[in-house]
Amino acid sequence: MKRLKPIIMEEGRNRVKIRIEEIAKLHAEMHGDEPMDGKPCVCVASGFRATQLALSNLWHEDKEIPVREDIKIISTLPTKGSQLTFKYMLGIELEPWQEGTIGDYVLERPEGTDAKHLTTGNYVFTFIRKSTNTSYRVQVIP
Repeated sequence: MKRLKPIIMEEGRNRVKIRIEEIAKLHAEMHGDEPMDGKPCVCVASGFRATQLALSNLWHEDKEIPVREDIKIISTLPTKGSQLTFKYMLGIELEPWQEGTIGDYVLERPEGTDAKHLTTGNYVFTFIRKSTNTSYRVQVIP
């Protein structure tokens, strides 16, 4: 499996490096979803990859470093792996676990869907750069 590059963000005066492996490990510890064949679950992987794509577009590839406090994420995917990935990206406290919308993470689940009943409409993520009010929408085809 090709290793995904870490996501680097600024938080205050510090740089934060986020790796998919650390999110997958945390997901396994908190929710018991062990990686299969060393790979994270599809919800963690799709959330991480969507974040990479969106941030590279909103912060112009490698010319700028995203600022954690400047990001808002709207997700339609209600799974714990996806929620954990996005909340971790935003630096939101994960324990005790809180389902759904919190801080700059917004969950807008399509009607009639839940973590066990998903449609392609659940794999839509909107990332907003709050300082410029620009957004980038990612739709993953599972």
